[in-house]
Amino acid sequence: MNFLNLGLLAGALAFVVPLAIHLLFRSRYRSMDWGAMFLLQDVVAKNRRRMQWHQWILLALRCAIPILLALAMARPLLSSARALPGSEPLTLILCLDDSRSMQASGRLDRVLQATNGLLENLSRGDEVIVIRTSRLAASFQRSAPRDAMSELTEIQFAGPPADYTNALTVCLDACKEASHPNRRIVICGDFQSNGLAPGNRWIDAVEDAQVRLDRMTPTPRVDLLNVSQTDDVLDNVVVESLLPNAPAVLKDRAVSFTAKIRNDSDRPISRLTGRWIYNGQSVQTTNVDIEPRGMSVASITLTPETSGDHTLAFAIEHTDAIVSDNRRRLGFHASPQIRVWLVDGNPSDEPLQSETDFLRLALSPFAFASVNQNSQSNETPRSDLVSSRVFTGSRWGTELSRAIDTTDRPDVIVFANVKQLSSRRDAANELLDRYLSMDGKIVFFDGDQVDPNPWNELSWLPGKLDRLITATDVQAVIENKAAVSAESQENLGFTIQPPRGRQNVWGTLQDAGDGIWEEVRVGRYRRLLIDDSNPASTTVLLRTSDQAALAIRRSNVIQFAIGCDSEWSTLPLRAVYLPMMQQLILDLVGSQESMNVVAGQPMLVPGVASSWTVITPDGSTSTLQTNSASDSDGTTGDPRSGVFSETQNAGIYRFRPDNELPPDDSTSSQTLLRVAEIPSEESDLRSLESSQIETFANRLNARLFDSPESLVEATATDRFGQEIWRPMMFLVLLVLITELLWQQFAGRPKSAATAWKAPFASAGSRQ
Repeated sequence: MNFLNLGLLAGALAFVVPLAIHLLFRSRYRSMDWGAMFLLQDVVAKNRRRMQWHQWILLALRCAIPILLALAMARPLLSSARALPGSEPLTLILCLDDSRSMQASGRLDRVLQATNGLLENLSRGDEVIVIRTSRLAASFQRSAPRDAMSELTEIQFAGPPADYTNALTVCLDACKEASHPNRRIVICGDFQSNGLAPGNRWIDAVEDAQVRLDRMTPTPRVDLLNVSQTDDVLDNVVVESLLPNAPAVLKDRAVSFTAKIRNDSDRPISRLTGRWIYNGQSVQTTNVDIEPRGMSVASITLTPETSGDHTLAFAIEHTDAIVSDNRRRLGFHASPQIRVWLVDGNPSDEPLQSETDFLRLALSPFAFASVNQNSQSNETPRSDLVSSRVFTGSRWGTELSRAIDTTDRPDVIVFANVKQLSSRRDAANELLDRYLSMDGKIVFFDGDQVDPNPWNELSWLPGKLDRLITATDVQAVIENKAAVSAESQENLGFTIQPPRGRQNVWGTLQDAGDGIWEEVRVGRYRRLLIDDSNPASTTVLLRTSDQAALAIRRSNVIQFAIGCDSEWSTLPLRAVYLPMMQQLILDLVGSQESMNVVAGQPMLVPGVASSWTVITPDGSTSTLQTNSASDSDGTTGDPRSGVFSETQNAGIYRFRPDNELPPDDSTSSQTLLRVAEIPSEESDLRSLESSQIETFANRLNARLFDSPESLVEATATDRFGQEIWRPMMFLVLLVLITELLWQQFAGRPKSAATAWKAPFASAGSRQ
């Protein structure tokens, strides 16, 4: 048996007080003979032994009271599993789910109660490693229990959804960084329905973690605290999404935005006030009615008067389980006009004979109809969304070098049937790498002039160029050189599989149906080899009917396996070509992915400045350095995109350039805006099935707790043993009551009536 307050055992010496009192009062008794004493001698002799036992038991009870009280106050421990604090230190690896859902219904309070209890049970020699699910990639910081307690008070539980399998893996990695061999892992969270991967894939990860645990000596103890078990029915309203209804936002052109609001409660909500906030200013309010477990939408139409980055937010005024999800933000860039450079690998002075003639006509149809527009003075002239310029294969590099740091920098560069980038391939490749790092976009079209070898050396091209594939019927016509009627020619070649909205880029073409693709034929295309090591990063936008890729995309680069003229396909001759190409360019340029990220994901900042001042949503500032410093040989390196990783807080991030930019760059005085948001799935407060949580715990041989008190008590028992001061105090109370009753009743002499029963009975028997 061990004691937490060993010094209080000295209080047991207080038993000498009742012992001394007993001895003192015993010495005060005097024997006195008197005349009738002989009549009581038989009674005294009979009760002497009983009175002695009564006095000794009473003395024992009185001596036991201070002894038991001292033992209880010393906090005795039974079957201690570990040494006392200070003799065998412990490393506590504390993993906290700091996602937004932890704000609901006292979950945060229960977590803090548990963590404070765990830290209070630690000694000075122990250490703590705090891991947050929103910062799993952060380096491990070992701290003292007191410092860890201060750190916990500064955590804002507003992060992205937690992944418990990844968190468990990080906890095992932290075990390797522990200073002490004795380690304990405690994971505290609400075990939300999105906390584990869909299906049973997470089971394999948990089993792998158990194998790693078994290899550690001594094996760390794993405890899980589920703080959502005691939740009542939670009512919550969340702004689920905020999106523009156009593929691109242009200056001085009206565009509408739609917000979706979801009601996760079982009661209807009427006249909910919604507020639109544009660039920090409230511009419109609306009332929203939502049915139980239903959805409602709100819309606004804006006309950006200036180009550059803008922000829009929709917020509802409602008190519910999670207040922070009542607002959603969106960042978007308004362009004056989309600038597209067409690099023509096969130019011609004849109409529609150049490689890019059909594409230029599709992108800027009103530019070619200017004569007709001017002749009709009663109609308002319409302008194109896209302005295009054509360059030869040898001239585009010089022009891009001049314009890359100015407002004349193109939004999209299209390479159409270009043999190779340039005779100076390294310089051209570095120039395009720099252009892509500044959020530039590239579209590649194949053709008979293309040399696959130099293009395959480029890392940014989504697919490798392989051999040419020619349709069998087309090849037969080429080899036989037979005349084919116009009607038969329409049916030669491969057909295109209708996208049917499988990709967002073709979303606006879905209403036209599959018939717009039936007339398109592909006579020849190039086989594209997609990197098998990372196929998820490459998306197939268009396929033939036999599943061959015709258009693929990776990041800001789109690659076609056909040309943009009518030599390899009839696509430029069909009505679908114009809306298809415009939709493609608008979606490519208008994509706001670089401006809107999930909280916790890195933000990319163009390398137009070497240093940026970053203002986070909470008002704090930091500095971001981009890779544009001079090399050791004195030459200036290529500016690359800066990567800002501290995006755990949802809100608007502002990037201000610190250095002086070129004077002709109008963006030098502008602030770049980026938005970090929490996915709406995080506001779904449903927990995992109890069977899933139990399986997660059982596969780890971990204990699952539903309350902070049970966790703190169990961990203290594991390390120090079971405290028994409560039963000891109960025993003290019982002894006090027993002493009182024993004194009052056990030593009472027999009544007179009882004493005379025997003589009365004896007299009767003598008669």
